[in-house]
Amino acid sequence: MPPCATSVCLFAAYAPDGILPPHTIYYLSQISKEGFIIHIALAGALRASPDSLTFCEAHGIKIWPRPNAGLDFGSWQYLKRIGCADGATQVLLANDSVFGPMTPLTPIFAKMMHNDAPVWGLVGSRAITRHLQSWFVCFEKKSFEHPVIARFFEQDFASMSREEVIWHGELGLAVACNAAELVFDAAWKDWNSVSSRFFPANPMHTRWRRFAAGRDIPFIKVELIRDDPFNLGVAQKWRSIVQGQYGFDPLWIEAYLMTHAQQLNQHAKNPNMMGKILYKILYVMHL
Repeated sequence: MPPCATSVCLFAAYAPDGILPPHTIYYLSQISKEGFIIHIALAGALRASPDSLTFCEAHGIKIWPRPNAGLDFGSWQYLKRIGCADGATQVLLANDSVFGPMTPLTPIFAKMMHNDAPVWGLVGSRAITRHLQSWFVCFEKKSFEHPVIARFFEQDFASMSREEVIWHGELGLAVACNAAELVFDAAWKDWNSVSSRFFPANPMHTRWRRFAAGRDIPFIKVELIRDDPFNLGVAQKWRSIVQGQYGFDPLWIEAYLMTHAQQLNQHAKNPNMMGKILYKILYVMHL
């Protein structure tokens, strides 16, 4: 069944110029179609652009400009603190780190709501520890209001480095769920995979082609196309996969790459040679 009318999405976006790019606007429109009331923490901006405001007003979306601190968890924390999720029966945490969806979200929500997990995400990974990738995580009311989860969101994310936010945020959320005895699940997960047990890797990189061309995880990570940190040749291959499925326009990716090309060195992870070789092997295995 579709989410109820009191479903809320807390959306983290980084836009120092106040402009929501076309691919993010499309993503927000798809979340709105699923019945979510959306609140956007617009990090790094003093105000939203007129066009962004017009779109948000037309879709009942509220924009909250804020300083750029604490990455996505800092933005979600901010929206939670000002009461954006108060009274919600379902809370979705999402961000602007993906291109998509390439196919409808409705079947995914139907599948996972039938699953009845109090916390669920799109991708479950074994990398470092069993967890949900934080770019899309959904909580039922009781799970989001659990005292352990409430304490989790009181961390000082603003003072943390990027690596610390990953450890205390994305990975820490799994620890908090385990401590609260909240079962979490994912639309796709590699938790029982033999290969991931011995060679844990980010499935949004190693399986990106299958995800982008399928219906379970119809997204591509922005960093993968923009940076291709493991030299998987994504820049030469994504266009053959993304061909305007379900209204997603490949030109939105082209436009983003043109305006953000100067950020490549800033965002690149520069993995070592062994990491590149491992990811290349896993990527070929999952073609």
